[in-house]
Amino acid sequence: MYKREPSKWIFSRELKDCRIIEDLEPEEKGKPYVVTPLGTRVKRVILTGTVIQKFPDENLTKITVSDPVGSFYVSVFQSEFRQEQKAEIDSLEVNDTVFIMGRINPFKTTEGAMYFNINPEFTRKVSQEALDFWNIKAKYIARRKLYAIREAMKNPESDERSLTQLGYTKEEAQCAIRSREKYHDYDFQNFEELILSSSSKRPESHEIEFRQAVLDYIKNNDTDGKGCRYEDLVIASSNLGIDQSKVDELLNTLGSEGDIYEVSLKRYKAI
Repeated sequence: MYKREPSKWIFSRELKDCRIIEDLEPEEKGKPYVVTPLGTRVKRVILTGTVIQKFPDENLTKITVSDPVGSFYVSVFQSEFRQEQKAEIDSLEVNDTVFIMGRINPFKTTEGAMYFNINPEFTRKVSQEALDFWNIKAKYIARRKLYAIREAMKNPESDERSLTQLGYTKEEAQCAIRSREKYHDYDFQNFEELILSSSSKRPESHEIEFRQAVLDYIKNNDTDGKGCRYEDLVIASSNLGIDQSKVDELLNTLGSEGDIYEVSLKRYKAI
C-alpha cells in the first residue's frame, strides 16, 4: 500500500541552504528526499507567505511566495491530473496571503548549484492573522531543532536515545543527528538570528523592482554572445543600490523560476 509522505513545516531559508539530495534507489520512483541544514529529511513541505510575483500562462503558472526569511518558488503545469492545482494557483493575485502544501522538485546544475521548486498539491488563501500563527508555528519547530542540534554538537557520542531523554521528540533527535553528520560546518547561529528577527510583514515593492533590474541587465548586456558577466552585473547593481549578496539571491531566484541560466562559470543568459 502506498504511504503518503508527511509534509514538513520549514522556512524558505532552510530549503535554500540545502545541499544534500539523496540518491533514489533503482526501484524507487518520484522525487528524491532532500536533507536540510536543520536535518529535516523531506519530500513534501508546508509553507505560508505572501504572493509577491505571478507569471500566469495557459500551460504553466509560476508564483513567488515570500515568507519572513526569503522566498519559495512555486510552479504548476496544466495537465489532466493537475487541473485543480493549477486553478488554485491561477486564482491567486499578488499580495494574497497563502497556505500551500506541495512536493519539492530539486535540481542540481553541472556546476553544483542547487535550486528548489515547489509543485503545489493544496493551496488556500488565508488571513494575515492565520499567516502570523503559522509563521509562529514554523519558528517554534525550527528553534526546537536548533536546540537539539546544539546538544548533539556538544557531545559527538550523543544519539537519538540520549537526545530524547533530554526531552526532544524522536523526529527532533533524528534531525539533530543528521544535521551533525551532514552540516557540521553550517552557520546555525546566523540562521537562528534570522528567524528570531523575522516577522510576517509584507514584502516591500523594491524587491520586485530589484528583480526586474537584474533581469533587464542580463538581457541587455550579453555583448559577446557568451552571457552577461557576473562582475559587470555586480557593479551595475551596486550603482542601483543593490549589494552583492542581494544580487546572488536574485540570481538564484531567476534561475529557480527559469528566467535565466548559467552558461558557464559566472556568465548568465536570459531565457
